[in-house]
Amino acid sequence: MQNPFEGKEIWFLTGSQGLYGEETLVQVAEQSQAIATALDAAGPVPVKIVWKPVLKESDSIQRAMLDAGSDDACLGVIAWMHTFSPAKMWIRGLDALRKPLLHLHTQANVELPWSTIDMDFMNLNQAAHGDREFGYIQTRLGVARKTVVGHVSNPEVQRRIGTWARAAAGWDAAQHMRLARFGDNMRNVAVTEGDKTEAEIRLGVSVNTWGVNELVERVDAVAEADVDALVAEYEELYEVVPELRAGESATSRCATGRARSSACARSSRRAGTPRSRRRSRTSVGCASSPASRSSA
Repeated sequence: MQNPFEGKEIWFLTGSQGLYGEETLVQVAEQSQAIATALDAAGPVPVKIVWKPVLKESDSIQRAMLDAGSDDACLGVIAWMHTFSPAKMWIRGLDALRKPLLHLHTQANVELPWSTIDMDFMNLNQAAHGDREFGYIQTRLGVARKTVVGHVSNPEVQRRIGTWARAAAGWDAAQHMRLARFGDNMRNVAVTEGDKTEAEIRLGVSVNTWGVNELVERVDAVAEADVDALVAEYEELYEVVPELRAGESATSRCATGRARSSACARSSRRAGTPRSRRRSRTSVGCASSPASRSSA
C-alpha cells in the first residue's frame, strides 16, 4: 500500500523583524530550527518538517507562501512568531496562501526564568506578543487555520500537530483525486451541475459525467491476469468475507477497467482560491488519516 506521506513535507515558517539586529536574528534562527527539528523527530508527526529561513518583511513572506502553494511536495505550513513580527507584514502572504495553515503558539523555553527575567530576555521570547498579533491578523482576514498552543516537547502538542498533518495530507489527496460519474447529465456545464459545481468551488475536486458505454469498453478490455492480480491485492490488504469472494472477479474487472479508463483518469485541480472565497478557505486540523488510494 502506498504511503500517503512519502515524498511530502510541511514547511516551518518563523516570523520576526529586522529591528532586533543580526545577532538576535541568528538566535531566532537557531531556536526555530530546534523547534522544527523536534517536530520532525516527533513520533506522532508523520510528515517531514522542513525549516525555512526566518521571515522579516512582507515581500519575503508573500514569496514563501507563493512557493508553498506551487510546490507539489508541500502539504501545508506551520507558522511560529518567535519574537514580535508585526502582523501587517503578513497580510499579502496570508492572502496568497493556498495550502493548509497551522499556527503554533509556543516558546523556545519550557519555563520562564522568573527570578532573572529582563527586557533582553523578553525581546527573544515574545511569542506571547507576536503570536497574539499574528492571531489577530488571521482573524481579521478570515483565514481558516488550526491553532495549537503549548511547548513542542509536550506529547499532546505533538499529537495535535500530527492530526493536522494527516488532515493536510487528506486535503492534498483530494486535490489530485480522480472522480467520474457514469450516466449523468452534461459535462462541465455549470448551470446544470448543481452541487458538483459547488464542490469544485470549495474543495477543488471536479466530478464529471462519462457515458456508460465508455466504461463497458474498458471493462471488456481488461485481461484476466490483471483481474487475478487485483484480486490477490484485495486478499492481501483486506479481510474478505466468504460470501463476497464469488463476486471478487467481476468487481476487480470493473475496478481495473475504471482505473484504465482515460475518461476516469482526467481530473481537475484548482489553481487557487478566488479572493471572494477567502472566508471559505479550507480549514484543516481535526480530520483522521486520509485514505491512501482513491478509485474512479
